[in-house]
Amino acid sequence: MVQYTMQEMPDLQGTGKRKTYPKMVVRRTMTLDDIAELISAQSTFSVGDVKGVVCALAGALAHGMASGCNVKIEGIGTFSPALALRKGVEPEEVDGASRRNAASVKVGGVNFRADRTLVETTNSRAILERTHVRRVRLRIALCSDRLELALAHLEKNGVLRVPDYQHLTGLGHTAAAAELREFCNEGCIASSGCGSHKVYVKKRSAE
Repeated sequence: MVQYTMQEMPDLQGTGKRKTYPKMVVRRTMTLDDIAELISAQSTFSVGDVKGVVCALAGALAHGMASGCNVKIEGIGTFSPALALRKGVEPEEVDGASRRNAASVKVGGVNFRADRTLVETTNSRAILERTHVRRVRLRIALCSDRLELALAHLEKNGVLRVPDYQHLTGLGHTAAAAELREFCNEGCIASSGCGSHKVYVKKRSAE
């Protein structure tokens, strides 16, 4: 049984309309040991064999993407390398005098697009049940680990920018910005500035 709740999404367009969407309640994160034991129980491969193949697959994925390729695994999905500027490097201005060289760029993440077969198989096996967890606080509860990362960064550095949060969590720019706004709306952190100069700071204690 998989539980879900209806999550209220931020009103990014400022329409004043509050909408909710289904959100799965994640029980835990399965590890390689869990996966290896599951496959081993359904095949003639030992747990060690499965773990060895998965580790080799991870290395092959990294090799393929480092060679400038997208890597597609039928039934699972497509992996694509995502580039980013190294920490402290400012974006290059169009028609500007300064040019960023290769030393300023790194592979900052990996994008994944699930194969339709994987989505359909997951859907066919999932038995959904609505839970009655409160909507407002669930949004924070589901990403509490990332909130702790944000708070730790603020404790050490004083300010947190969207690119910093992307680096900490591996989220894309849009998701990272939306989650920081949500933390701010829930009163977990505060913000300063606006637009491209907006940063997030520690919430002031009530005096």
